[in-house]
Amino acid sequence: MFAPPHRVYRTEPLLLRVFQRSFLSRTFKRSANNSPQSSAIPTEDFLNAPESRVSKYLWHRYESGGRLQRASERSDRFDKKGLMKWGESGIPIRFTVGQNPTEIWRTFRAPNLWLRDNCRCSKCVNQDTMQRAFDTFALPENIEPKDVVTEKEGLRVTWANDNHVSVYPWEWLFRHKGSYSTDFDIPKTNEKVYWSSEIKYQPPSVSYEEVMSFDAGVGTWLSKVRTFGFCYVDNCPVDPIATQKLLERIAFIRLTHYGGFYDFTSDLTLKDTAYTSEALGPHTDNTYFSDPSGLQMLHLLSHEEGEGGESLFVDGFNAARTLLTEDASSYEILANTPVPWHASGNEGVTITPSKNFPVLDLEAGKPFHEAALLQVRWNNDDRGVVEVRDDPEHVSSAELWYLAARKWDAILKREHMQYRPRLEPGRPIIFDNWRVLHGRAAFTGKRRMCGGYINRDDWISRWRNTNFEREEVIKQIL
Repeated sequence: MFAPPHRVYRTEPLLLRVFQRSFLSRTFKRSANNSPQSSAIPTEDFLNAPESRVSKYLWHRYESGGRLQRASERSDRFDKKGLMKWGESGIPIRFTVGQNPTEIWRTFRAPNLWLRDNCRCSKCVNQDTMQRAFDTFALPENIEPKDVVTEKEGLRVTWANDNHVSVYPWEWLFRHKGSYSTDFDIPKTNEKVYWSSEIKYQPPSVSYEEVMSFDAGVGTWLSKVRTFGFCYVDNCPVDPIATQKLLERIAFIRLTHYGGFYDFTSDLTLKDTAYTSEALGPHTDNTYFSDPSGLQMLHLLSHEEGEGGESLFVDGFNAARTLLTEDASSYEILANTPVPWHASGNEGVTITPSKNFPVLDLEAGKPFHEAALLQVRWNNDDRGVVEVRDDPEHVSSAELWYLAARKWDAILKREHMQYRPRLEPGRPIIFDNWRVLHGRAAFTGKRRMCGGYINRDDWISRWRNTNFEREEVIKQIL
């Protein structure tokens, strides 16, 4: 996730304690008319609260085997212990917030139908296929619990309509409670390392033998791709068949209008500048597909009777972070302006995506400066016509896009942003096509290159299953 630069200040413990008391006393102040059953909880209970006896994720007042009460009316919110009551709108659960000292807990209301729909027991989920085994919409629309109990293993709910019993682990509830949390103690996947030209001193690599011999080697390989966006494979046989088998250690090779695994020279057999000896600026491939390829491998098999052709790679996520820091409005424009893309150079082929896509694809539901960047889609050569939506009182959307794109392009072309290696026979490179832009210098002579594409979802699946146990993989996605 990218965020604007911010300063970090040191907070004195005593000052922090005073702020906690002030914050909590304002937040939980009793109303003189509140009854004991519906009153807020005294501030000291939060400041001096022991760890929960049920789960580290829960507020300390929950008890193992404790039965949560049903509210009789909207104003009937708390029981005598201060635990929130459940009702037709769902089951409120108070979780500890682990890293923000000014927020002792957060309440998550789990909707009744959402809970019932996500029961993971063997009756509700086929344990062989991990698919839902019942019709969600055959459940009563106003389904409610009959009994709710807090246990060590999780929240146990008995449903009123059919007495079905569901158990929801506390960690699962904590992970799915929304964006309030700091998500402490949830296993982290690979953190990304952003890079620039300095990566040339220690680029990530693995050995061919390691990848071909063990799934653990594939896991190491893909973890480096996940972290850095690319990785070399050392000591690969200089042979297209061996290279194809190497790529297939990840998943099946994606077929496109160029074929599957490719082995080509600069003879313009296919109508694309990649099949020439011309220079190529930094770009991602397949911008014209609704779902661009996730990985691309390039293996230089030979370069004879000529020179030049150095490759270039740019960490697109680092470039985007730089743009956000230097010109947030341009970043927002590139994230919010859909752009057309196309592939129409070959006879009988005219490919466009299912809809126009922006240059920067962000996660949904968050402000642009907080949303995680998911994908960079950039190839100026394959871009269509940016729509002019003219407003007499404002600059047209096309003009704004061109200004933002010019700044983006300038960042990509900065010398220190570009890693410029010379590819070598026996050392193929694989890179994340959703993150890393690639290009090359012009060259003379005859070059032979082979490689191929892997779908994004397939390589992420392979990465998960070679780095985590099956149980942890299921936790990550469900």
